[in-house]
Amino acid sequence: MTLILSSSFFLQRYGASTLVLDNRIFVSFNPFDVYVTQADVKPGCVLRAANVVQALQGRGLLTDEEVNVCKNGNNTWAYVGDINDKPQLSCVYQSDDAQNEFLEKNPKLGVGEDVYDK
Repeated sequence: MTLILSSSFFLQRYGASTLVLDNRIFVSFNPFDVYVTQADVKPGCVLRAANVVQALQGRGLLTDEEVNVCKNGNNTWAYVGDINDKPQLSCVYQSDDAQNEFLEKNPKLGVGEDVYDK
């Protein structure tokens, strides 16, 4: 997937390629109902925290205020699109609850489990 991104050199140097799922959840309260949009899947990149802020600021993509807000949560940055052409940047955090059940022989219960996971 790294090769399909036009900014693959930047991605390989500073991060890891990702699949980005964009969707919205709408909750009504009277009556209580939940509505979910269909996910829009896009290629993206999660950037390693080390040295990436300087690289993004050097391109004029981040302000000092944005860096401080993201840094206060011990987070890092991710983007969708081309890093050279108005990327959609997001401050993200790594979830310690994430699990790759494809690689586990006996997957653990965690976020998103249901009755069939037991």
